[in-house]
Amino acid sequence: MRTACLFLGLVTAASTPAAVVYDFTPVTQQMIALLQTTPDMDGASLIVIRGGVVLYESHLGTFTPTTRVPIASASKWLSALTIERLVERGEMSWTDTVGQYMPDAPPDKQTITLGQLFSHTSGLTHVADACLGDHLHFTLASCADEILASPLESPPGTAFAYTGNGMQVGGRMAEIATGKAWAQIFSDELTSPLGMPDTGFNFGNANPQIAGGVSSTLADYSHVVQMVVQQGQWDGATFLSASGIARMQLDQTHGVPMVSTPDPFAFGYGYGEWRNSIDAQGTAIQVSSTGAFGSSPWVDNKTGVAAFFLTYSQDLDKADIRLLWANVNGVVTDPIFSAGFEAGP
Repeated sequence: MRTACLFLGLVTAASTPAAVVYDFTPVTQQMIALLQTTPDMDGASLIVIRGGVVLYESHLGTFTPTTRVPIASASKWLSALTIERLVERGEMSWTDTVGQYMPDAPPDKQTITLGQLFSHTSGLTHVADACLGDHLHFTLASCADEILASPLESPPGTAFAYTGNGMQVGGRMAEIATGKAWAQIFSDELTSPLGMPDTGFNFGNANPQIAGGVSSTLADYSHVVQMVVQQGQWDGATFLSASGIARMQLDQTHGVPMVSTPDPFAFGYGYGEWRNSIDAQGTAIQVSSTGAFGSSPWVDNKTGVAAFFLTYSQDLDKADIRLLWANVNGVVTDPIFSAGFEAGP
């Protein structure tokens, strides 16, 4: 029988004059149900953070706080944040073109911008190139060359086609811009400053899969979503500017048709992240980067919640992820105010 290690579903946050009590029972019940009904799901973890305080944390089945698993497309957010760091230092720009870094690229690919590569609007095919994930026969440089040699699916900037091909090329552009290997850039710009010692690429560093090849833990990725919800602040310092965080959450598709997408309910796509809900002005309320294996980081700018659900399952229905988002949102927007309630030590 699968077992569950759970923190209390009823969580308090100290305040004056009364404490706020959150009843996460619906969230706990859903996670247990998912574990029982999803055949290949051996475990799962969830953390919910608000105002720097952990409101809820649970670990079910075989998962513990240090469980490390492949997170698939949840990698995209991490890689885009890495690029944004280079952009803010002036080493790159989202408007830089392929031709600036790879002058020998085919003429029809020369004008593709870094921003288009990280927002799936480059025109490159949505069919994953065989070089993605091939760490034996390709380097990142040769993989990028092979991708650029393939025919365009549409003119750059005219359609949204979800693909890992674009980010692979963008990662190579970053290598050329910095003179470093992508794995080193990723460490220098993201995992080291955010204190993520157990996050990295799954196989070697010669041809890291920029858009989907990262493994991580609940503890590590929770630092990322907390930094984002804090508008770029982390551990008392500025990791990214608030304007940079906001730029990444803008609809970088600019309203082009979505011809190939795993999320038809989204309100466009930023740099490495989905726009799940927006306000009347089109500003992103919730952003996320759910992966094919079920791991889902998200930030809700309205409630100030940062959350990360970690699992590894190819059978998990993505509709269940949306229900999890809704259940967490329901809890944090409907707290129980308990005058005189004292939190434990």
